[in-house]
Amino acid sequence: MAKNHHTQAAVRGSHEIRLPFTFAGLWEGWEDPESGEWLGTCKIITGEPNELVAQIHSRMPVILAEQHHAAWLGETDNGNLKELLLPYPADQMRMWEISPRVNSPKNDDPSLWEPLHGEPTQTTTLELLR
Repeated sequence: MAKNHHTQAAVRGSHEIRLPFTFAGLWEGWEDPESGEWLGTCKIITGEPNELVAQIHSRMPVILAEQHHAAWLGETDNGNLKELLLPYPADQMRMWEISPRVNSPKNDDPSLWEPLHGEPTQTTTLELLR
């Protein structure tokens, strides 16, 4: 359950460079037993939040660091994938409050990512709760 009602945006990287996250997910193709139709389904894996996301929610998507992409996709034989299901380092993320317009698929423009209260240089608890 969300701890506050504000919509947030998050990116990895710095003030100057914003990079998207890569979420850990699973997909499967299967046949619907009733219709016989083949379906492709997917899910994003969630886990414990880091210190930043814990301020607003009790869980977060598992974010894969770039060096783990190949292992997650099965392109290498590198060990136990469960070891990758850890909270992403909070100090490598930035988060800010954005417009609730993002909650409607009718709205699809770059202004959805713009901060409501100016661009924070470093996200702190006080900035999230204002």
